[in-house]
Amino acid sequence: MYYGSARVRPADVAALQRTVYQRFPTVTVVNVADVMQIVEEVVERIAMVIRFISAFTILAGAVMVASSVAGTRFRRIREVVTLKTLGATRRRIAWIFSVEFLAMGSVAGLMGSLLAAAFSGLVLKRLLNIDFRPDLAAHLLTVPVSALLAAAAGWAASFRTLGRKPMEILREE
Repeated sequence: MYYGSARVRPADVAALQRTVYQRFPTVTVVNVADVMQIVEEVVERIAMVIRFISAFTILAGAVMVASSVAGTRFRRIREVVTLKTLGATRRRIAWIFSVEFLAMGSVAGLMGSLLAAAFSGLVLKRLLNIDFRPDLAAHLLTVPVSALLAAAAGWAASFRTLGRKPMEILREE
C-alpha cells in the first residue's frame, strides 16, 4: 500500500481526479479539502449544540433567581413594614430593594455564566479534543440581563406592598 499527496489549486482538482481515475482505476483519490469541510461542518454543529446548552443553562439560572426573588415576597412585606415603621421613605425602600435585586441577579448571572463556560470548556476539551474559546459578548450580556430579570421579578412581587400603610399590611397577615 502506497500513499501520496499533491497540492493542487482548487480549480484544477476535478481535472486531476479525472486524469488519475482514467490512468489508474485502482487508485483511490481523496480530496482532503472536502474532508476538512465536512469535519468543519460537524464541529460547527457540535459547537452550536454546546452554545445552546450553555444558553439554556444561563436562562435556567436566571429563571431560578427570578423565582427565588418572587418567592421571598412575605419576607419583603415584613421588611417594608419594619422600615416604614422606623421612618424610611418609599423612595429609600425602593432604592434598597433595587440594589438587592440587582446584586442578586448580577451574582446569579455571573455564576451561571462561569458555570456554563466551564461546562462548555470541559465538554469541548475533554470529550471532543477541541480548543475552547469563550464567547465574551454572551457572558458580558448575561450579567445585566440576569440582574434586570431578577429586578423585574422582585418588583413584580414587591411593588404593591411599597405603597401601602404598615397597619394595612399587618392586618392582612
